[in-house]
Amino acid sequence: MKKMIDWIIMLIVFVMIVAMVVLGLNYYFPKSSPNEQQTNTAKVTRKHNNVQKRQVRVTALGDSLTQGVGDSKTDQGYPKRLQNKLKKTYHVKAKVSNYGIAGERSDQILKRVTEQSKLQASLKKADVITLTVGGNDLFQALQKYSTASEGEFTLAAERLNIKYATQVQRLLKQIRHYNADAPIFVFGIYNPFFVYFPNITQINRAVTNFDETTKATVSQAHAAYFISVNKLLSQGQYQSSKSLADLKQSSDAKSIGDMQISKVEKNLANTKEKNIYLTSTDHFHPNAKGYDQMTRLLLRSMRIHDKWLYKE
Repeated sequence: MKKMIDWIIMLIVFVMIVAMVVLGLNYYFPKSSPNEQQTNTAKVTRKHNNVQKRQVRVTALGDSLTQGVGDSKTDQGYPKRLQNKLKKTYHVKAKVSNYGIAGERSDQILKRVTEQSKLQASLKKADVITLTVGGNDLFQALQKYSTASEGEFTLAAERLNIKYATQVQRLLKQIRHYNADAPIFVFGIYNPFFVYFPNITQINRAVTNFDETTKATVSQAHAAYFISVNKLLSQGQYQSSKSLADLKQSSDAKSIGDMQISKVEKNLANTKEKNIYLTSTDHFHPNAKGYDQMTRLLLRSMRIHDKWLYKE
């Protein structure tokens, strides 16, 4: 009798252990409900049933990086390259309308979106919208404060960053006013003087902060995606730890007071650019290789976020 009771107790304990294990597995690895399974299947079905568009319209908006300054008249920066890549890669008719104007800040780009009916019409029809913004906001101010003390420069850069965040938010909102759904791909900025002044942390920090501001603002907008070019275009061929360390060791300039942009531009005139991705014409804008890299990074993001390619 005692053996029978012991056996029953062991059986009950075993059943309880099995039940606890099953419950634990269901808790940590829940199965999809029938509705969830239907939803997942529907998503896959919709993906496979999508029909690719025959024509893709792109509105490229922004500053000199969209206009294509530094590149040849034939290649015309990343917008023309993007148009050619879309045709070859996806076999679609691609039309890229270039609304880039050199020297424009975020507030000036916003003004155009608000006032220009031709640009507004282009935005309405666009399947994809690209944007370059921020470089002129920062570097026009940098020229003003290049002779300031480190503290004054840092404070001015922080105030400018706050103002810039508001402008970018308004700009994205205004773009969405004319086009609610087309994905917006927004390029970050870079430091064109990095290879000459790699140790001036104030400039590097200001560029990084602007990038973080743009990225954060873009992440809050619907179907908007940030594309970082800072490390690649700032450092050029100095991407490895050793080459970067050697570059920093070769420069004596340590603070913003050691650099005046007007003098730098004058001293660099008629010299070969040290950064392989920037043009020797002005030592500021991308060259053909630089625009190739911008196009590559843009296409990579467009492949991930590819809703623009399919009909609804």
